[in-house]
Amino acid sequence: MIGWAVETFVATTLLMLLVLGLRSPVRKVFGPGIAYALWLLPVFRLLMPPLPESWREQAAAPVTAASDVIVYYVVEPLGAAPEAAAQGSFGLPMAIFLLWAVGAAGFLGFHLVSHSRFCAKLLRKARVDRTVAEGKVRVIETDAAHGPLAFGIWRKYVAFPRDFAERYDEQERALALAHELGHHVRGDLIANWVALFVLAIHWFNPVAWKAFRAFRADQEMACDALVLAGREAALRHAYGRAIVKSAHGGAVSAACHLHTINELKGRLRMLSKTRKNSPIHLAGGMIGVSALSLVALGLTASGSQAAERIKSNVEAATGIDLTDPPAPPAPAATPTPVPGAPAAPEAPAAPDAPKREHRVVRVITTDGDGDHGGHHGDHDKRQRVVIVNGERIDIPDDAEIMAMVPDIQSGHCKDGDPNAMTVQTPPEPGKRQVIRICVNRIEAQAGHARHMGMQSAMAGLRHARIAVEADTTLSADEKAKALRSIDDAIRELQQDQKDD
Repeated sequence: MIGWAVETFVATTLLMLLVLGLRSPVRKVFGPGIAYALWLLPVFRLLMPPLPESWREQAAAPVTAASDVIVYYVVEPLGAAPEAAAQGSFGLPMAIFLLWAVGAAGFLGFHLVSHSRFCAKLLRKARVDRTVAEGKVRVIETDAAHGPLAFGIWRKYVAFPRDFAERYDEQERALALAHELGHHVRGDLIANWVALFVLAIHWFNPVAWKAFRAFRADQEMACDALVLAGREAALRHAYGRAIVKSAHGGAVSAACHLHTINELKGRLRMLSKTRKNSPIHLAGGMIGVSALSLVALGLTASGSQAAERIKSNVEAATGIDLTDPPAPPAPAATPTPVPGAPAAPEAPAAPDAPKREHRVVRVITTDGDGDHGGHHGDHDKRQRVVIVNGERIDIPDDAEIMAMVPDIQSGHCKDGDPNAMTVQTPPEPGKRQVIRICVNRIEAQAGHARHMGMQSAMAGLRHARIAVEADTTLSADEKAKALRSIDDAIRELQQDQKDD
C-alpha cells in the first residue's frame, strides 16, 4: 500500500508537469476544449488500480528474435507459511502518513465549510431572484457577489452583483449569463470539486498548486470558446468588455467566477482568434490526446517497470523501505477436549494439492519454414501469429493494415475541386482512400480571419480600456491591474500585426 501510494503521488505529479507543458501548444493547434481535456490524465492515473500480476509478468518479459516461441511458466507455491510479521512501531513512515492525512483532511474540511458559508451568504443577501434554462437554474442578484459566478451542483445558481444592470450593457449581461450557464452545462462545478480533491491529496506539492491554477484558466478559456462558438465577431467586443469589467482577484474555490484575473491576457488574446476547427481537425486532436493518455497511463501505471524504478529511486533517496510488511499469521486455535468423549480416529492425511501452473505462449513472427504454425513453401513471407492453448490466431501484416487506413495528404487544391478544406477521393480496388487537405485554401481563409480577428480584438480592447477608465465602482488597485492587462494585450496584438 505504501509503495503504491508513493508511485501514485510521483506519477500524478509527472502527468501534471506533462499537461503543463502541452496545454499551450495543444490549445493553439486544436482549441481550448482539447487543452482542457488534458487535465483528465492526472485524475485517471489517481483512480487506476495496480496492474494485474499476470500483466506485470508479461510486460517484464524480454522480446526475443523473430521465429522464436516464448514460453512462460508461472508456478504458484501452495501452502507456504507467511513470514513472521515485524513488530509495529511508530516510525518515520507512520509520522509522514499522519501529517499528510491531517493536511488533506484539513484542506477539504476548510473548503467544504468556507464554500457552504459563501453560498449561504450569497443567498441570504439576494434581492432579485428568477429562473432560466426551463427553470433548472436560478439567477440571483446579491450584494455578496463581486462579479458574475456560477455555483451549486444539485441546485444550480448564477449570481450577479447588485449593480449588474448599471455596470453592464444588454449585450454584456447576455454574454455573462451565457458564460455562467455554460459552466453548468459542461459540468465544470463537479470538475472543480474533483480538482480540489486531487489538490487535497497533493496539498504539500507546489506542482499541484500550479496545475490547479492552470486547470482553472483552461476551464475558463474552454467556456469562453463555447460561448463564442458560432457568434458574430462584433459580439467579441462586448464579451471582452464583460471580462474586463468583472476583473477581480481570484481564489481557490469550487465556484466558477467570470471575474478571476488569472490569465486575463490569455483570455483576451483568444478573442482575436476566429479560426473554426473542422470536424477532421477536432477528431485528430481527440485521437492524439487519447493516444497520449493511453501511453502516459501505461508507462506510469503502478506495477509497471517505470513505477518500480520510481519506487526504487524514492527508497534510495529517503532510505525508507516502501515494501508493505507481510500480514501477521492468525493464531492457531487450541481446541478444548470434551470430558469423557472417546478419541476420534485419526483421519488419513490429505494428498498434497497440485501446484497450479499457468502457461502463456506467444509467437512473435514465423519465417515461413513450417515451424510454429508457418505456411509450407512460403519462405519469403514473415507472418505474425499468436497461439493460445493450441489455437492459432493470424495477425494482419503491415500492408493489410495500411490498406485500411486512409492516406491523408496535404497540398494545393485546384479551382475545379470541390470548394472545401478537404477533398476526398473514393477508394479504388486494391488502393487506399486519399484525403487531401487543401493547404492553400486553409492559409487564405486563416489569414483573412486572423486579420479581421486582430482588428476586431484591437477595437474591443480599446473600447474596454475606455470603459474601465470611466468605471467608478473599481478601486484604484483593481483598475490599475485591469488597465495593465489590457495594455499588455494591446501591445502584443500590435506586435502580432507587425509580424504578419
